[in-house]
Amino acid sequence: MKLPGFIDSHMHVLGLGYITYNLDLTKVNFIRDIIKIVKQSNNKNIIIGRGWNQEDFMEKRMPTKLDLNLASSDIPVLIVRVCGHVIVVNDRMLELAGIDSETKQILGGNFSYETGIFSEKAINLIYDKIPKPNKQDLRKYLIKANQILLSNGVTSVASDDFSILPVSYEYIIEIINELYDENLIQVRITEQVNLSYSNLKDFINKGYANKKYEKFRMGPLKILADGSLGAKTAYLNKPYENDPNNYGIKTFSDEQLFKLVHLANVNAMDVVIHAIGDGAVDQVLKTLIKSTRITKRYNHNHAIIHAQLATNKQIALMKQWGIGAIVQPVFLNSDIPIIKSRIGERYKESYLFKTMYDQDINVGFSTDCPIEPVNPFLNIYTAITRKSIKSPNLEPFLVEEGFDLQSALKCYTTNNLKYTYQQSNDDYIIIDKNINSCSTKGIQALQVIKTYIDGKLVYKIKQ
Repeated sequence: MKLPGFIDSHMHVLGLGYITYNLDLTKVNFIRDIIKIVKQSNNKNIIIGRGWNQEDFMEKRMPTKLDLNLASSDIPVLIVRVCGHVIVVNDRMLELAGIDSETKQILGGNFSYETGIFSEKAINLIYDKIPKPNKQDLRKYLIKANQILLSNGVTSVASDDFSILPVSYEYIIEIINELYDENLIQVRITEQVNLSYSNLKDFINKGYANKKYEKFRMGPLKILADGSLGAKTAYLNKPYENDPNNYGIKTFSDEQLFKLVHLANVNAMDVVIHAIGDGAVDQVLKTLIKSTRITKRYNHNHAIIHAQLATNKQIALMKQWGIGAIVQPVFLNSDIPIIKSRIGERYKESYLFKTMYDQDINVGFSTDCPIEPVNPFLNIYTAITRKSIKSPNLEPFLVEEGFDLQSALKCYTTNNLKYTYQQSNDDYIIIDKNINSCSTKGIQALQVIKTYIDGKLVYKIKQ
């Protein structure tokens, strides 16, 4: 069956390729298994792993530096939680980063020298000390990601790549354009520009704002306003359930966020902002509305990424001010088992993606890959059923928020054009079965046989 190519409106192309060269910790069920996997690594410079989730551990706790010290006392070790908002390092990594018990905390994040656990902006204290990848490394990461995307029928993406590794944004732009020129990547990329205020000024002054190349273009400013629900760093208006002193982390002050948003807005750049907690959504809405009132730039494509805990009142404001939603139904795969333990009865006003859609908010689907697999069919299945794939025995979550198939496909194609600005009628895929007559459960197993971009075959399944 022929379908339009899928558009993923928020992911990390460079990150997708990069993690394939890190240790895979996604299937770990015991902390002792992390220790074993790290010990088996052949890397003698620095060991990096990603994908663990403490909710999957029998111990039901986060790893600490004491665990990682058992794995290696000589080689720096860094392991990244599945959400990317929390990392754990060993003592050797702390030493390399120059962090000790006297190191001061930073605004918008926190860390513990005693445990080696870092969250949000504090993570950069570690990331800034990671050895920089060379050009060949970056090329192979991007080429690998392109192959994965094509094999999943994804022909266009909006991608946050500038914040993944400690290299300059201009270097990444240069390498991506080289790969297009050499026809080594084909997926259309709209860059979600994740830059600090000073770097954004530099970016704009050099003429990069909204700049278009053939299949690569500079898109909206991307901002992280809070953390993740699983890591308990999403910023809430009321504290986490059974954790009365924890509201999560607000990564910007109101003044800082407005300054960044407004700089983009006055330069005709759209803004897409990661906000999961209702507290962060409040801050983001207040900021976007304030900037829009000043600029009177009403014809925009601003959007909130995730909006998992956006309330009905906040959704009404999103509709009033034309603020879209870039959502990830597939997050329910991991989140259904933990939602009530995180926010209690507030769960009844969460993950309201169909409500947003029915209110005529422009809802676009994405995976935030590599947070979740880039496979669109898993996302569509979750959007329709509201069930967890890895915990299938659990009840559907707010089943009335489920999409029908055609609405889900629309959120994965035409709706996402507002967030990627690019796609062609000659970007299409061939799948192995008719999705319209497929059982709901069967959607998970659908396979992409061929992928075409500009009418040219760019992927064919191996027989």
